[in-house]
Amino acid sequence: MVDVGEVQVTVWTSRPVASIDIFDGDVPLVLGAAPVNPVHVFEVTSDDVPGDGSHTLRAVAHAADGVRGQGQAELTIDVQPGGTDVWPPYVKAGPVNGFTSAAMLGNGIATAGFFETNKGLEAVAVRIDGTKGQPEGDPVLLGAVAVTGGGRGPAIAVGEDDTAFVAWTMPENGSTRWAMSRVKFGEPKEPTTIGPLGTKVHAIAVADDETLILVGADEVHPGTHDLKIWWVSSTGGGQVLDEQTFAAPKEDDFANAWDEVGRGVAIVDNEVIVVGERQLMDQNNFLARRTVVLHYALDAEALTEWTSPGELLDEDAGMAISPLRAGGFVVTGWGREKGSVRQVLTRWFSADGEPSALRIEPTPSSDALGFAVGEDREGKIIIAGAREQSQTDANAWIFAVSGSIGPHAWGVLRNGPGQGPDEAAGLAIDAWGYSYIVGSEFDGLQPRAFALRLYP
Repeated sequence: MVDVGEVQVTVWTSRPVASIDIFDGDVPLVLGAAPVNPVHVFEVTSDDVPGDGSHTLRAVAHAADGVRGQGQAELTIDVQPGGTDVWPPYVKAGPVNGFTSAAMLGNGIATAGFFETNKGLEAVAVRIDGTKGQPEGDPVLLGAVAVTGGGRGPAIAVGEDDTAFVAWTMPENGSTRWAMSRVKFGEPKEPTTIGPLGTKVHAIAVADDETLILVGADEVHPGTHDLKIWWVSSTGGGQVLDEQTFAAPKEDDFANAWDEVGRGVAIVDNEVIVVGERQLMDQNNFLARRTVVLHYALDAEALTEWTSPGELLDEDAGMAISPLRAGGFVVTGWGREKGSVRQVLTRWFSADGEPSALRIEPTPSSDALGFAVGEDREGKIIIAGAREQSQTDANAWIFAVSGSIGPHAWGVLRNGPGQGPDEAAGLAIDAWGYSYIVGSEFDGLQPRAFALRLYP
């Protein structure tokens, strides 16, 4: 934990005990303590004994008849610098107007976002220190951005050696292209890799030391897309190594007029799992959006696919995915009845990729979406998104659930100071279980970026 709290050592013995000594290695923590419970309690922070690292805790019991016995155990303690447990929300009106994605980077997070200039929106990367909750260094400017927000990017992922990779959609002569840049904070900006005309990117993942996965769409008609996945080299200028296209078969969609879009990606058990949305005809011969889950091998071989049957709601879409430590993965996004508001819909998948439980957060009077999802160290599912407050305002919504049923373990509804679309667009969870949330909120007529760290 960031603030570990009290650590207690208890000794059991069959002999009458006169006193107990406790050591951290050879350093005495308590000598000649009376055999009561607790014998000694020490608070653990990064600045106090025992502090960060591996420790050998040794207890020596002295019996009343002079016999001595001892036992020891290894304990690894990892505490963030300063031993603090939370920092105040980072909220700033500029120069960054909003964050759209987050990933753990050392003792802190790497974030991608956007800011507004007199030439339009620019993509940006920022590192936020995990101790103070403040940006480190200047924002890294990446280039013009065409679309922003939860489920749209810019998106960020972190690889080896604290290297971040940012992907965003850039404008191009009335159309768009995907763009990707390698970011090493504190170093000059590196060259940008640019995709084909008409493409968009909404998510990025690090597959291995040499390969990135970009997920998005390729516009085939105005407003209509094919879902696209690109395998891109993380070194050597970002060469496109392979790509895959997902669209409805020609016998179902001869004119390729149905829409398919990729929204999220994760590496799960050495497979690339892509989630998004697709259009298909429902039982009433109306086009409906449904969640699609695609499995690929790391070498880009197509494996399996799954499409939501719409068993509870007419439409649904997958916006984000996270692996689960026990195996399998979880997908969040939205679902709705035709003509009604969207509600956050979360679905669990087994290690074999089979859908299992699903959960809907009923918001009958509010449009609500899940943009990011993760699992904390206790197995709770953390969801970040947005919930409409009125027809002119939406709030960032972050909550935790312990499973597919039951009340929220905790929840935060963040309302910005002005009327506008506040949203929690990005999420990162550290090894201690703390959730880092990034997004944007309106202050007057201008969006401003925010970053939070929430208790487990």
